[in-house]
Amino acid sequence: MNFDLRKAGRRDTYKVVRLLTLFFCTFLLQVAIAQKISFPSAESEAKSPNGRYLIRNLDDEKQEPAHNLRLIDTTNGLATKIYSYGRHVDILWSPASHAFVVNDYEASDASHPVLFVEPWTAPVDLRQKLVDFLSAQHEGGFLENDHVYISVEKWINAGEILCKATGYGEVNAKGFSKHYIYKIGTGFLPTR
Repeated sequence: MNFDLRKAGRRDTYKVVRLLTLFFCTFLLQVAIAQKISFPSAESEAKSPNGRYLIRNLDDEKQEPAHNLRLIDTTNGLATKIYSYGRHVDILWSPASHAFVVNDYEASDASHPVLFVEPWTAPVDLRQKLVDFLSAQHEGGFLENDHVYISVEKWINAGEILCKATGYGEVNAKGFSKHYIYKIGTGFLPTR
């Protein structure tokens, strides 16, 4: 289908411009949703998509672990220490700004994600939830490897997260890579 703006009427041109604008805005929203913010880095803040919350990284070499994350509600300035880590982390906000994940790369042979859901009081250790899920399914022999990295890859939508488990070791000398979906309020879902 060819569309020539010179031959199109004002109404058709308007429709095309609206569609292009919608496409561009959708693209920008998806880029913002998919963005991972890593700490520590030169960028010391991760803003929620709706702008209400801010996660700020603070470093203090005098304490162990040296890195701390604070959640700040920009409407009232209330700041709460939510997480401490030793090496580095990624933050992934949900598209609805009601939850976020901290991927904690805690060691050279392990990582794990932690989920925070508003009102932010009871973080969910997604690594432990995945271990429990795989035990109930009589799976998960790959967790016996020396190197196991579990992380959140992205938000599928406001209530579901795509998790990835990778690694290698004596059980899987050539390595492994597996994906799982976690649904907030439900837990991990069986793969189809």
